[in-house]
Amino acid sequence: MDLSKHLENAADAVKRRNFALAVKIYGQVLQIQPDYGEARLGLRKALFAKVGGKGASKVVAMLFGGVHLLTGGLCRLLGKHAAAARAYERYLGYDPLAEGPNQKLADSLQRAGWQRSALAVYSAYAEAEPRCLWACRSAGSLFQQQGKHAEALAMFERALKVDPRDQESLKARKDLAAEGALRSTGIEKATSSRDLIKDKEQQRQLERQERLQLSPEEIGQELDQLEPKLQEAPEDQKLLRRVAKLRELQKDLGGALDLLDRLVQLVPNDQDLQEQAGDLRVRLQEQMVEKAQKRGDDAAVQRARKALAQLRVAEGKRRVDRNPADFGARFAYGSALLETGALDEAIAELQQAVKDPRKKTEAQFLLGKAFQQKSLPELALTQFDKALAAAGSGPLAKEALYEMAEVSLQLGKREDALRHLTKILEQDIGFRDVAQRIAALRSA
Repeated sequence: MDLSKHLENAADAVKRRNFALAVKIYGQVLQIQPDYGEARLGLRKALFAKVGGKGASKVVAMLFGGVHLLTGGLCRLLGKHAAAARAYERYLGYDPLAEGPNQKLADSLQRAGWQRSALAVYSAYAEAEPRCLWACRSAGSLFQQQGKHAEALAMFERALKVDPRDQESLKARKDLAAEGALRSTGIEKATSSRDLIKDKEQQRQLERQERLQLSPEEIGQELDQLEPKLQEAPEDQKLLRRVAKLRELQKDLGGALDLLDRLVQLVPNDQDLQEQAGDLRVRLQEQMVEKAQKRGDDAAVQRARKALAQLRVAEGKRRVDRNPADFGARFAYGSALLETGALDEAIAELQQAVKDPRKKTEAQFLLGKAFQQKSLPELALTQFDKALAAAGSGPLAKEALYEMAEVSLQLGKREDALRHLTKILEQDIGFRDVAQRIAALRSA
């Protein structure tokens, strides 16, 4: 049965923001063909678009959909994975971005034998939540099983951005690189020792491209080989990517950015490329700040720092606009806004960023700084106290205690300020000017 017309109707409904109709159509298609990956992917994206960056009410979701969570869990225990998947889909209609139910949905689909649908859930969630390790890694594994090596490698690279030490992703990337090198060299078809020698040399070059660390000599040699080829084929995307990476490794950030900008023009919808280019722009401006500092030119330092802060704000806004549910991006955007003095906007972003467990403590600390700058000392103390409780005894804890002492002094609470500073002294006698401030408070 050809269901493509139904998918067109559902996609059109999404464009018109008639999400209820789109979800209904996708659901009907999946009742007929449960392992229709395109329909499953469309359903997930429609639901994500429906809630946008606002998220869904957990209370409403549990009130109306909690029974489906219980049903899904029971079905999984009984080995009825198809029924479990249907139950989780019903719950996710109320709370589309809930991490646990999405993971259980994908796992249930996979156990039911519906691999294409499972891949659709993993890849859709990885797109919506780029910092989700299990989604990126699982999507990579399924792409690899299906022989889609480029897509698999891209997913494992995403996973390693989240956790560079993830052993499963590191091993998979290494295996995929080896497979790619083998296919590219044609070593399996070699018929003579001369062919093998040639193929092995090509394989060594390909394996070298996959390594994260290259010596300056290796970088120079490869650039000498590839730069002339790039002049002959200036729109070769593969060459542009590789030469840009080599220039970056050679610390030629400007040269790398020129090539990435050219790539962005060729592939304007490639968000990863845009992020790489944005990162390079920020690093280049950071270099401008460092150079001004080395010259001792205070005016130039201030100008360069202002430009850097504005650049970070622009890049942060672009990433948040692209994916409002990426709370890590919202943290970076909020931090940049705070640096420029846009306090209300910074507070709004940081209040969203606390939803990211990886950034929660830092976001609470920066919220304290923002409230402090807005002359709201009580709110500042509350946020610093939360950050302190989560930070334990690390560097951020000392910073939180120091700021709490500042706010306490503003409120005229000298004893509280002395108590906070003394806690720092117990951990680190050389921290900032704590010893002097304690002495001054005691003598007063």
